[in-house]
Amino acid sequence: MGLDLYLEARITEKATGRCISACDPSYTESPLPDPDDLDPLAGQYFCVLWLGTADAYAVRRSWVEIINRNLKRDVREDEPDIPLLQSALREMCSCLYSYGMSPESSRFCDDIKSSYWDADVRAQESDLPYSEPDGTRHKAWNGRKAMETAFVIAADAMRSFIYMLEQMHYENRYQPLKAVDGDGVRKDGTCLLPDDFIPAEADKRKFRENPRDYAWSFRLFNSY
Repeated sequence: MGLDLYLEARITEKATGRCISACDPSYTESPLPDPDDLDPLAGQYFCVLWLGTADAYAVRRSWVEIINRNLKRDVREDEPDIPLLQSALREMCSCLYSYGMSPESSRFCDDIKSSYWDADVRAQESDLPYSEPDGTRHKAWNGRKAMETAFVIAADAMRSFIYMLEQMHYENRYQPLKAVDGDGVRKDGTCLLPDDFIPAEADKRKFRENPRDYAWSFRLFNSY
């Protein structure tokens, strides 16, 4: 089975600590967690960004390194949910952009193994010839281009999300982003983030008026 990697967010009211967000726009009120659910917060987090297929493994490895450095912890990559600080988002976004141009060592690989964000990759000499080496299965250049472009699109979406957070922080106002339920921010989205992930109309109205009154928390969620 492949990996689906979700960057998820949760919104709480600073004054009370009450969660106002929900994972599914169809909820009419903030849901109570299912007692039988292994993840008691599952109904409160919504998807900001989704990465799928085998390429998500490489990004996850890099992101967990960033998260551990920020948290001063040693979180395993395969843990079901991995908390992260908002202060890690910019470096995570920069890391994601780095996957938009894979290193020479990945040029003939089916999957992108690492990126130029990784220090050990930057230390390598880029000495692979552009002619196909004997015995190496060729990776069509336009196939690699499509894979790399997908990372750039995801990084652009994450960058827009970060700017939305900073506008709320510095100006106490925000402009919602287009999103797709379950897949996060996307230009051709069918709902608005975070508007459609705040079920109660009263909460939605108060959030729009004073976004600074609310705190955001984040996590990575592993789905296999």
